[in-house]
Amino acid sequence: MALLQNGALERRFLSFINREQLFDQTDCILLTISGGLDSVVMAELFRSAGLRYGMAHVNFQLRGAESEGDEAFVKELAEQHGVRFHTVRLAAKNESEAQGISTQMAARKLRYDWFEQVAEEFDYARIATAHHQDDVLETILLNLVRGTGLTGLKGVPVRQGRIIRPLWFADRTMIEAYARNGGLRWREDSSNASDKYHRNRLRHQVVPVLKEINPNLLETLQTTVARLRSADVLVDAEVRRAWNNLAEMRPEGIFLSIEQLLLLEEWEYRLAEWLKPYGFQYAQLGDMAETVRADGFGQQFYSATHLLIRDRDYLMIKPRQATPAQTLILDTIPATALNVFGQYELYFELIPQSGDFQIPMDSNIACLDAERIQWPLTIRSWQNGDRFRPLGVKGHQTVGNFLTNRKVTIAERQSARVLVSGDRIAWLVGYRPDDYFRITDQTRTILKIERRFPTQR
Repeated sequence: MALLQNGALERRFLSFINREQLFDQTDCILLTISGGLDSVVMAELFRSAGLRYGMAHVNFQLRGAESEGDEAFVKELAEQHGVRFHTVRLAAKNESEAQGISTQMAARKLRYDWFEQVAEEFDYARIATAHHQDDVLETILLNLVRGTGLTGLKGVPVRQGRIIRPLWFADRTMIEAYARNGGLRWREDSSNASDKYHRNRLRHQVVPVLKEINPNLLETLQTTVARLRSADVLVDAEVRRAWNNLAEMRPEGIFLSIEQLLLLEEWEYRLAEWLKPYGFQYAQLGDMAETVRADGFGQQFYSATHLLIRDRDYLMIKPRQATPAQTLILDTIPATALNVFGQYELYFELIPQSGDFQIPMDSNIACLDAERIQWPLTIRSWQNGDRFRPLGVKGHQTVGNFLTNRKVTIAERQSARVLVSGDRIAWLVGYRPDDYFRITDQTRTILKIERRFPTQR
């Protein structure tokens, strides 16, 4: 299908789509149409180019009769274009109150979620919004005011998943001239005239001053954003390369060697980027960096979904999840292997004492005096205040101090469990039995318990 190329803006529009490879000519695109100037021009450019598209409009019912008028206008526009029209009424205020966010943020989330649903249901290849260069500039300024990194300085991206911005190359002056020359009609949103919103204040009060300083500001902006996009790609590649070299995936979580981390240039920036996908905020970085430099351990940082723990030699990232109290109660010796919460298995065996029996020198095996065992046995996570007398040690210790003295990692401490007989800890599993249950000359029967991991079966 030959693309129609009428007018300077239309040629630039088609050239931009082809250069950025936004979609194929045979694709059907969902246009998000508010009824305002920008989206009406986008629809006209699609129509004049003979492209395949449908229109989608969200009525948030926030401006009374004006909102109803916008919906009716877009419906009529779709009929004039002879394309499919989709519309929905959404309650942004309800979502705002439920999520504890601003009405604008709630509206944005609701409409994009709905656009994705429509695109999926009606097989639209892409979702097009009418953002242009003025929007890019305003977004960059907003990000600068709020605080941002390299990614935020790129403003509104040309593509973002299924979302595309085919007017990204144009500015508001070009778009308005095209609309007036073509005799197009559009709706004016009365809220755009108010300086109540931060974006409007920047648009009305700040941007004009910047354009006075540099009349070619938006052309300069395109060059700057292109350079920032290239720099961001290079930085991202280096951050991912270093992550792949440093991150060690273990069952307990992701481990980062502190020694290796400190050898990297700009390690604090790298750490912030690595932690971003796990929900951590840049504002937490200062305290995290101090923790990395310090010689202690045990410090913890939380995001909504994950936990970062400073161990002696590592940082560990693990999901935050409410772990139910895990307890196993044994009324008698299990006849088969006992699965302990999917982490390992315990094998139990009663052995008559004989003069030639040798106690294995293996921390994964406990040999206990069976006659001193009180049933039922309980297997549970250790708790603060738990005390026992480690075999071969004078005096009692808390489990916590025992693990600390052995320099057990945080992850291993959290997964450690005790085997309890009556009110005594009989075995800190995988570490040391209690001296009360030791094998002596008077022992007649030995309870042997062996811990085996999946690879040992």
